[in-house]
This record gives sequence, C-alpha cells and structure tokens, in this order.
Amino acid sequence: METPHITEEYFCVNCDKFLRREDVYKTWDCPICKYLIHIRILTDEKDNACYRVLPQNLEVGDIVFTHRESDYHAILRVIDQENLIQLNLKNYGSLKVAKNRYVLKIDGGWYH
Repeated sequence: METPHITEEYFCVNCDKFLRREDVYKTWDCPICKYLIHIRILTDEKDNACYRVLPQNLEVGDIVFTHRESDYHAILRVIDQENLIQLNLKNYGSLKVAKNRYVLKIDGGWYH
C-alpha cells in the first residue's frame, strides 16, 4: 500500500461523496462508479486536488509530486523502459518509477 500524505482526504466528484482510504487504496477509483478519486494534498504552499495514477498513464505537461511533502514538477518526457517508466521532470532531472507504483498527479485546487 502507498504511504499516504499526512493530509490525504478522498472524494468522488461523480458521486459527490467522501470515501475512506480502505475503500479506495487498491485501485484509487470509486468503488461505486469507478471514477478516479480526488485526493486532497495540503502543503505549505497549496491545497491540491490530485489523482493517484500509474506512471504509464502520465503525459508530457502533467505535474506530479516527487516527495510526500511538497516537491512537485512538470513532466517534460515519459520514457517506457521495460519494468520502469522514466519521467524527465522540469527543474528536477529524471525519476524512474516501477510500472506498478502509483504516482500523485496534481489536477488543480481542492474545492470540495
């Protein structure tokens, strides 16, 4: 199981319902409607709405957290390397992630 950020809250925008971690942590989608779950990540700078996605589902321009605290960067390039995905990140360098390890992708501000 992914280690949660200390501020994580889980919300389905389709069902308009808060959910428990136990209900969503395996696939990070809503157990009722299967939409991706909004995850709240509160940092010193922002109140973020994020998704947990597999790295092969990321695209150039997406913004991801690189650390559990508040470090986030835009993706410049995504490279498939057998069992890993290499993310080339702006002002960071490269980050290699196992294909089965979820990554926090920022979607915007938290408004729920």
